[in-house]
Amino acid sequence: MKRYRQHYFLTFLLLLIFCRISLAQFQVIPLKNTTKFKPSSAKIMALGLPFFDDFSTSANSQDLNKWTKNGGVYINNTFTTNHPTLNVATFDGLQSNGIPYDFSNSLAEGATDSLTSLPIDLSIKSATDSLYLSFFYRGQGLGDKPELRDSLRLQFLTNGDKWQTVWVGLTDTSKTANDQFKRVIIPIRATIYLHDKFQFSFQSFGRKSGQFDVWHIDYVYLDEIKNQLKTGEIIRNKSVRNPANKEVIAIATQDLSTQSPLTSLLKRYNAMPLRQLLDNTKKELADSVKWNVSNLSNLLRFFPYTYRVSNLLNNEVLQNTSLLRQGIGSQSTLEIKQFNELNTALIKNTKLKLKIAFEITTSDISPFTMNDTISRVVELDNYYAYDDGTAEHAAYLKKGFGRATMQFIVNKPDAVTAIRINIQPTVTNLSGKKLTFQILASDKGKPGRILKTISDSTTVLKYPNTPNAFIEYKIDSVAVIDTFYVGYVQLTDDEPLTIGLDENTPQFTERNFYNVSNEWIKVSDVPKTSSFVPIRGSLMIRPVMAGKEIKAKPLATEEEIEDKSLVIFPNPSSNIFRWNDSRLKNVEIIDLTGRSVFQTVSENQEVNLQNLNTGTYLLRLSNDKNTFVRKIIKE
Repeated sequence: MKRYRQHYFLTFLLLLIFCRISLAQFQVIPLKNTTKFKPSSAKIMALGLPFFDDFSTSANSQDLNKWTKNGGVYINNTFTTNHPTLNVATFDGLQSNGIPYDFSNSLAEGATDSLTSLPIDLSIKSATDSLYLSFFYRGQGLGDKPELRDSLRLQFLTNGDKWQTVWVGLTDTSKTANDQFKRVIIPIRATIYLHDKFQFSFQSFGRKSGQFDVWHIDYVYLDEIKNQLKTGEIIRNKSVRNPANKEVIAIATQDLSTQSPLTSLLKRYNAMPLRQLLDNTKKELADSVKWNVSNLSNLLRFFPYTYRVSNLLNNEVLQNTSLLRQGIGSQSTLEIKQFNELNTALIKNTKLKLKIAFEITTSDISPFTMNDTISRVVELDNYYAYDDGTAEHAAYLKKGFGRATMQFIVNKPDAVTAIRINIQPTVTNLSGKKLTFQILASDKGKPGRILKTISDSTTVLKYPNTPNAFIEYKIDSVAVIDTFYVGYVQLTDDEPLTIGLDENTPQFTERNFYNVSNEWIKVSDVPKTSSFVPIRGSLMIRPVMAGKEIKAKPLATEEEIEDKSLVIFPNPSSNIFRWNDSRLKNVEIIDLTGRSVFQTVSENQEVNLQNLNTGTYLLRLSNDKNTFVRKIIKE
């Protein structure tokens, strides 16, 4: 089945150790990005009309002044495309805390995420008042496509305190299916709904073991709609069922809205040290910033807009541009480009936190003005980042003893002082296990010699307390010149180190490299096959820089131990294992659960493992500058 080709469960991971090395590439795991719910500020009294939410002012979780708490939906602007306005509500098989609804049975199916309105007073309305609930929806987006048996359901609460299904959306299997959102509108005419505690609820159904069978909704609007019906058209689509009402009507709304995220102010990164940017602004600063405006009305609209760049650290405005009116056709989306006129000669700071904001001015009435502004923050501090701070998935190497790195380029000599990494708590709990980081020089555009291996008592795996957060590991300064690489070593097959993957930065895919057989492969060079889709985006690894040149030469000169030159012999062996470099004296034996079972210091380049049971182990050899891991088999 398609799902088994796209997603790998823990039981299947145990079988991957038998795969050929040629297939030992990155695998992707679905994720849910969440934050803890804020204390509820929901009103005790029932809400009045109109009810409107396009989720543009929410972050991660729903607005508790409009929706009930929990339900599991994730408010975001990254998991889909072509949505009507900024942000959508995404439904899948993960709870609000990111844990699957059923983690014990990978095939479990049933009710998953839900989104339920607070009570709304409809008691003063009648069947002739033309009440309608409208919304946009689509399946999949950038997530997993729902199967034929999966669905998204809408229910109304009756005056008898019973939930009735009024609409069901199914996966569109027609040949003309596209990636656009569909708008539906449900008439509210039955008197059983016209009471003072009316509620409506969306509920998804699908696989409960992860981020599967994804649905998105946007632009939920409940009010009287009279004049607009003349412009509507009836949707006749087999993918939509409407048990309560025979018609599902799509209509136009007089609203202009921001939509897709702003592009980055930087060309080569999403964040970088200010010192490095100022050394070559032409190479680092993007020529322009782009964004989209969506016209949901059936009229040609004109609007003025403002573009502003300000430093959040001192509220200084670095660019403020008010432009002439822009025109946009009915029911269409317009991309707007603003040329970057940031005068970096005026910057006297050592770091900046720039807020880039775009605001349109319209004649729209409340509540349709809430989506007229969109912004993003760019940090120019002491670290490099390709990712935008949000992981849509997690990626891991499905082959033990593999290495993965990210490429970075400095404009002037600097030094790495720490490594920040986003490790996702998924597949298996690796908390407390040792991490091994590496910093490497460049060799003809690929990772070359090892400048530093970091694996000691300080590099113990910890998961962040909040989603999308990074754990920082401080290291002794490592000098870097021009191009360098920062990455990690995955020690075992069955304990994959799952790193956050930002899929909204596909332009940086070529910065990812992996090595599972003494050869570095650029991820963007890996071909797509019927059973394997290479990762797209950027691993969430960030080097922290010293902000100054280290005069000492980079490591890995005459003391460098080449990884390829280290040989363990005999292997397999019943007792004695030897190695061919006298500088490696610290010995540690690790079983395949990650547990350290033996440690010693060897002066004669050998270790006797006669007291260990037969089986496969990891032999970790190290000195003050190098750490190497090899698989050994004790007979």
